[in-house]
Order: sequence, then C-alpha cells, then structure tokens
Amino acid sequence: MTVNNPLTLPYPWWYEIYQRIKLAPWWFSYKLGISKQALLQDKIIDLAVDIGLQDLWVKSVIKFAITEFSKKGLGPDYYGYHNIDHELEATYFTLLIADTLRNRLSKDDLYYLFFASLFHDFDPLKDFDRPNEDSVEWFLRNNKRIVKFAEYVDLNLDIVIAMIYRTAFPFTGSVKEHALNRIDELFTRAGIPKNDRKREHYMWLGWIVSIAERVAGYAMKDYNGCMELAMKNAHALGWHPSMINREAVKYFKIMLEDEKDMLDLILSAVPAEYRERFYNNVNSFKEAYARELEIREMIRQGLIRFNIKVENSNGGYCCSDSCINSLLRLHKLLPLPMRISDEQFVSTLKRNDTLLITLRKIVNGNNDDDASNDDGDNILGYSKGGPLELYRLRRGTRDENKGKRNTIYLEPISIDYPYWGANGGHLLRYSFILEAKRRGYRFLTAYAHRSVIEERIAKGEPIEVICKYDPDRFDYYRYDLSKVDEGYLAREIEYMLRDSEG
Repeated sequence: MTVNNPLTLPYPWWYEIYQRIKLAPWWFSYKLGISKQALLQDKIIDLAVDIGLQDLWVKSVIKFAITEFSKKGLGPDYYGYHNIDHELEATYFTLLIADTLRNRLSKDDLYYLFFASLFHDFDPLKDFDRPNEDSVEWFLRNNKRIVKFAEYVDLNLDIVIAMIYRTAFPFTGSVKEHALNRIDELFTRAGIPKNDRKREHYMWLGWIVSIAERVAGYAMKDYNGCMELAMKNAHALGWHPSMINREAVKYFKIMLEDEKDMLDLILSAVPAEYRERFYNNVNSFKEAYARELEIREMIRQGLIRFNIKVENSNGGYCCSDSCINSLLRLHKLLPLPMRISDEQFVSTLKRNDTLLITLRKIVNGNNDDDASNDDGDNILGYSKGGPLELYRLRRGTRDENKGKRNTIYLEPISIDYPYWGANGGHLLRYSFILEAKRRGYRFLTAYAHRSVIEERIAKGEPIEVICKYDPDRFDYYRYDLSKVDEGYLAREIEYMLRDSEG
C-alpha cells in the first residue's frame, strides 16, 4: 500500500520530543539569529518595516507562512524547488526592489508586493512541484488566517490573486491565455473598470513579482547553490540531468531577451553584488553547457573513455584519501535533501559492508591501474550504498524488511556536471545492481523521481513502489534482485563501456 505525501502525516507522540533534542543546536542558532532561515527572515522584517509596513503584522504573516509550509511538508525535508526557502528569497528580493522604487509606489503597492510574493506559490496540496495558480487561489480564499491578514491592512484578495496569476510561467500560449482571462475576471470582481489604468498598474506589480521570484535564487547564491536550484527544478519537471544546463540557458534567455526591460529595471533596483552574481551565474551555466557539449564530442571521438571500478570488491576498504576527497566533492554536488551528512558519508566509506562503485575516466587510451587505485582525480561519479539498517529513511517511509539484513540501500548517484547524459548514470546503477546481487542481497531500495521509476517498470524491471511523495514525486521503491539475470546485466554494462570508446 502506498501513501501520497507522507510528509503531511501526523507525527507519533514521541516525535516532537525527539525532534527538539535532535534540532537543539539549530534551535539555539535560530533563536540567536544566526541560522540561514532566521537571518533571511530578519532581513525581510527589517526591510519591510523600513519601507513602512507594520512591524507586528509582518512578523505574524511570515511566522504563519513558515509554519504552514512546514506543516504541509514543504519545509527543509522537501525535495522540490518551490519550498519555504524559495518563498522567503522571493519576498526579500521583491522588497529590495520595492525599496528602490518607492517613489513610483503607493503604500498599498508595498503591501501588495509583500503579500503576493510571500504567497505566490502557496499550493500545499499540489500534485506536482510547480505551483498551480488555480490551486493557489483556492487556498488563499479558503484559509481564514490569510483572509484576516489581508483584511487587517485593507488588501483586496482579488488583486493579490491577480498579481499571482501574472507570475505564471512560461507566460506564453495557453498558460498566458488562461492567466489573462482569470486576471480580467479578478479585476472586475475587485471593482476595477475595464479601462481603468489601475489594471495595468497591478499587472506591472505582478510582473515585478514574477521576475523577482525567478531571479532571486540565482542572484543570492553562488554557482553551486544555483546548480542545486536547477537540479531541484529539473527533478520537479522530471527532466534527465543532461537537460539541466541546456534548459537553464533557455530559461535565462527568456528573461534576457523577451523580458529585458523589466529585468534591467529589477537588477538596477537591487544591490550591485546581486546583479553581478546573477550575470556571473548565467555565464557559468552557458560555460557549463559548452563544456558538456565539448565532453560529449570527446567521448564520441574516443578521446575520453569510461571504466567502472568496484572499490571494495574483495570485501575490504581500499579507498585512498585522494579518492575520499573526490567522492566527497561529488557528494556535495547533490541537493541538500538528497544528501546524508558529510561525516556519515565518509564514515560509511570506511565500512567493509559498504558497496562503492566509481565511474572513472580514461584519457587518450591511458589506463594505469595503479593510478586508478590511488588517485581520485579521474573519478567522474559514483554509486554507493549499504545495508538498509545503516540508513535513516525519509519521513513517512516504512520498510518491512528493515532489520532482516536482506536489503541494500542505494544512495542517490552523483556524476560530475560535464558528464551528464553520457550513460555514466546507467553504468553506475547497473553495476551496483549486479554487484548487490552477487553479494547475496534479496532486495535493493532507493528513492527516485516517479517518472523515472515508471519508465523502468515499463521496461520490465522488477520494481515495486513502496511509498509515494507528492508533490515532489521523490518516491521510495524496491527492486527484486532475485529476478536479475546476471549474464544479461553484465553484457549491458560491457556494451555501454564499448560505446564510451567512441
């Protein structure tokens, strides 16, 4: 039996006590105002009050938003792009813009910008990560606290919702048509006549929120943080990693070309460091895509080939310090919700029952086995796992085999960015399945995007979905290793290695 979105299920009676103990360091850092969330929340409050919004009202609204997103499973343990961190970043960035444009905005405009940016993705029971503006409207209208917050400062909820519809993306085709039709209806409900310039003004405000929420994360983070955002967005859309750099370039191109005037206005309204970081990150994605294409061509020409290595095939630990450093770097490329702690990652590397397989690079036909054993510089990716009993599963996942010592858990596979789309992921997964079978495991379990799992099932892989998660669709599945044909899998791995020879 599968359960959708277990992150929203109530905790057992003891869980709150356990969490308080576990999160005590974070709680103290939050109360001291030094945690990431506390710092951003405080920045928003300070900026909101500085531009003239009511202090207690702003604090109450933000506290409510953080609580609601967390209660609905859209907090720190949610593997999706549109979580509470995104809402806070979008709100802060919108307020920075509002602060600079104050001479063009009324006091009401400031409240509308704050409220619309904070709740533009408030779709807690969505079926997939990307927000649905119709659902956002339903939740805003039917949440009594939100209605009261709006009424307290005389905000017209119809106008707030109209601004949120303007954030629909991409704002083209049927998406744009539906949004504009609903916006027109909402303005009429709000009592704004057809030819009143207020309609144009609120559309402009909605456009500000739209650009701000798309730019914020890429202007406030370094390249690694931006890549994590892009990976989360790709996951939400069910994209293969090989599409990330290409689609990121297209994503930025829309703003840089089709929305250039608004983008220029917004970037001129924020501190220079954010503007510079945004453009640097855009260029980094372009360079990464160019490098990815270059690597693919080198593979096609046979200048780069792959090799698969089972690091502890003899049951002993033999990973050098250089190997550990390379693996840890690759581990840190994974988005936070997918990663175990660095300490646990390194400690499991040193266990005899850890299964570690590396994807290694052979350049210009050179394959020095001794160097492969000791040098981590040629490691491009890894698949890693161990007995299920070693791992703490995602909240809501229950596995009946935990404790039976018959299941191996496969951690998320990591591959260096330029080598996405070059069959490395398939090589690592197939090799892990084959080696797990040879070591006598009955089952393999892991988390993967629902569309990926469904595709594998359609191809005939012996997979059973154990626990579903909406809206991020990062589901837990079980692979029946007793049904694996070792000979077939070994041949598939050999074919893929030959393909990498050009």
